[in-house]
Amino acid sequence: MSYTSPLIEIKISKIIPARRWKILRFLMHPTEFPKYMPNVKQCTLIGKTKAGIKTGWKIELDGLPISWVEEDTFVIRRSTLLFRLIEGDLQEFSGQWVLSDHPQGTLVEVQAALRIGIPEVEKLVAETVKEKIERNFLSMLEAVENRLTTRPYEQLSKGTSIGIGGFAILGHPYNLNHLIGYLKHLNPDFKMPSADFLAKIYDLVPPYKMYDVQEFQAPSGKKTHGWFIICPFVPMMLDVDLQSVYTKVVQACKVAQRFGAGIVGLGGFTSIVAERLGRELAKEVKIPVTTGNTYTAALAIEGIEKAAGLMELDLAQAKMAIIGGTGNIGFGCARVFASRVKSLTLTGRHQEKLANCAKLLKEEEGVDVVTTTDNKEAIIDADLVIACASAHSSILDNKNFKPGVIICDVAYPKNISYFATDRRDMLIFSGGLAQLPQAIDMGFDTGLPATNTIYGCFAESIILSLEERYEDFSRGLGLITKEKITEIRQIAERHGFKLAPFYWGKRLVNHSEIESIAKVAAHGR
Repeated sequence: MSYTSPLIEIKISKIIPARRWKILRFLMHPTEFPKYMPNVKQCTLIGKTKAGIKTGWKIELDGLPISWVEEDTFVIRRSTLLFRLIEGDLQEFSGQWVLSDHPQGTLVEVQAALRIGIPEVEKLVAETVKEKIERNFLSMLEAVENRLTTRPYEQLSKGTSIGIGGFAILGHPYNLNHLIGYLKHLNPDFKMPSADFLAKIYDLVPPYKMYDVQEFQAPSGKKTHGWFIICPFVPMMLDVDLQSVYTKVVQACKVAQRFGAGIVGLGGFTSIVAERLGRELAKEVKIPVTTGNTYTAALAIEGIEKAAGLMELDLAQAKMAIIGGTGNIGFGCARVFASRVKSLTLTGRHQEKLANCAKLLKEEEGVDVVTTTDNKEAIIDADLVIACASAHSSILDNKNFKPGVIICDVAYPKNISYFATDRRDMLIFSGGLAQLPQAIDMGFDTGLPATNTIYGCFAESIILSLEERYEDFSRGLGLITKEKITEIRQIAERHGFKLAPFYWGKRLVNHSEIESIAKVAAHGR
């Protein structure tokens, strides 16, 4: 009785954000594949045919080595590549790559059929082999996409930005209630499941594009465009699984790469991930990344300067406390104010980091600063407070501040609770907010008070894209200098960005309130 080997059929597809001809040209040079595809160990050119080439392959799929020789035929007019096994480990292996235009780029479809040709055995392993071959084709498609979308970024070091442009912003809900509000915006009838279930199911969501900024024009005449990308996590997840959140940030950056963004800005806690695992991030993504912390610090500094002027407070006679003073934004602010205020207190979680920061400020600014791990102790007698600690819930109590104090809360989420307080003797405002020259309405509650107001970390990527400066402007702990703060502030002003009005939450802090608080402060001095 003759034996008929079962036929294993495979069909997979992927949309790649690149022009059809670029993908076709890439696929017509398979000898380059080993450089970009880990599963392809070797692909050699054996010879040319009338309509294509003859190639020899060696691949490894989860420890399974497969070798063969195939004939590749290029049907250019149909954007199709045919392949057929001539000899090798498999009894039969043939198929085609078909490319067609798609609104998001190019749809690449792979169809293949193979026979193992080993009696009895292949019946038992057919499904396993099929899964391995499918994963191989998927990894090849991912490698093609990765190569085509990262190549323009490799040219940046040579001074060219052809093929990329605009900005991408990574955002996330600042807490579970913010996420619920967003879901109810999508569906007003949304019924809340348990908080644990929602947090876990949200953890399964991959990063995705939520909003397009079709055109953004600055008063300078410069134009740009961009994408708002959701990185699906809530800050409390950082304490649970930092690596999981880091993976989401990497995936979100790769979404930005697929769109060809010139720079990606890390909003909220995504910047914390980048600060802790920045070197690893640089190895995995090619797109320039900025945390936006330099412009955030610049806005916080400008906010304190403006508030002090309105409150008639002489900075040289003021006591300042910076909560989270060892962090990127906090230490950047400390560098600016250390020699401008009467006394400066820095707080942080680790005494060693505080000591290092104090030493550096002594060397750079020639002043001594006080350090403590006790936030309450630091603020109790402060005239000025900049709160920028990394925390997923409020850490400062309103009752601990002295009358007349100026508080700039830069943190995201806020270090000081948004809940109403009966105190009317302190000026508290959300720091690090910029006023845009052109409103951006995303159509749902972003946590911002107005459509022409944006977080400084978001604004920095827009500003840099207007300048066509696709670089890691703010990246790395301790690299926010006075010079860079001045530079980004000047660039921002050139394009019409400025300090936003004072808001606390979504409530505008009006001038009469500030005058009233100033009287209390003056009485207490």
